Amino acid sequence: MRFRTALIVTLMLLTLLSGLTATAQDGPQAFPPDVVAEIQAEMDDLTAGGLPPGMVVWIDAPEYQFAGASGFADLMHGIPMPPEGAFRIGSITKMFTATVIVQLAEDGVLTLDDPLALWLPEVVDQLPYGDRITLRHLLTHTSGVFNIVEHDAYWADIFAEADIDEDAGSVTLDCVQRDPHDTLARYVYGKDANFEPGARWSYSNTNYTLLGMVIEAATAMPLAEAYRTHIYEPLGMESTFLDCYEDPVIDVVHGYTGFGDTMSDVTELHESVGWSAGGLVSTAPDLIAFARGLFGGTLFDDPESLVAMTTPAPGSSYGLGITVQADYMGHAGYIAGFRTLLNYAPAFDTVVVMLYNNDAADPELSQADVLNLALPLLRAED
Repeated sequence: MRFRTALIVTLMLLTLLSGLTATAQDGPQAFPPDVVAEIQAEMDDLTAGGLPPGMVVWIDAPEYQFAGASGFADLMHGIPMPPEGAFRIGSITKMFTATVIVQLAEDGVLTLDDPLALWLPEVVDQLPYGDRITLRHLLTHTSGVFNIVEHDAYWADIFAEADIDEDAGSVTLDCVQRDPHDTLARYVYGKDANFEPGARWSYSNTNYTLLGMVIEAATAMPLAEAYRTHIYEPLGMESTFLDCYEDPVIDVVHGYTGFGDTMSDVTELHESVGWSAGGLVSTAPDLIAFARGLFGGTLFDDPESLVAMTTPAPGSSYGLGITVQADYMGHAGYIAGFRTLLNYAPAFDTVVVMLYNNDAADPELSQADVLNLALPLLRAED
């Protein structure tokens, strides 16, 4: 681990010195002006309709980079969206959680086929087939465990606790550091399994809540500290944090739910129950750094670790915390007020980050429209 950390820090210093973080407007790696204009126009068309009210797009290729923004970070005060704006990234968090688990496997702290009972014996007795669930089942969403957010009381509890100001058009839910044991007791225990472990695939946030608990048990440190030690610090990420579980390191842009006259500001709605399944805040530059560290292999000592993460479970398109598609691999995120996307295109060694500050608009639907404008140059690189 010490060798990997030193290597990553060295690589990041060289990267920073080479000007990787230069923007599309002033850096030597900028796309040509006509491509920049076309991508910006596509983004402006999206935000002009209000869905989303604001957005950030970064495209990071070996020879080119686009770092753009459109619309507003704060509608009420008319504050333009900055390219480095911070967003709640929702389920992209799962990529971070899976990465730490795989690193711990490399270090011999655990194995991916460890039974959950080895790490959380007090939990497995409360889960159907709990004694048969492995960490790999959790990582690949093949455990069959009931999904926290599908419980009838999940959203009811959030809005019962929230302060809804109809005049101001805002919803507030103060930060609460929730004990994951309490979360499981409230939303998972007593619920039937969807299927026996390994029998099928079904996305469940509970899987990654359990993995967060395993990380804390295996490292003897809070989850936020484990992320920082294993990922942020080695990669030089300075604008990422676990919402409500550590002090913020950057202000989040305003997030909105609904559309048109029904749009509400939910910036202060802290859905902290997401935790290891969806609780991170980050920026496009930090997500680029993470993706480069992950898909470039520098976060691991063994190349087979990345192979394992990007190999889908049988009958699915999901590896270990990563969705694997024909042209991309990565993850999308959804949380109140925000929709996000982090993808890597292996054919072009290109990372794409799309961040929306509205949960009614889906960046996955617009990714091709944005990226296709840059494809001729990316193909020329290849």
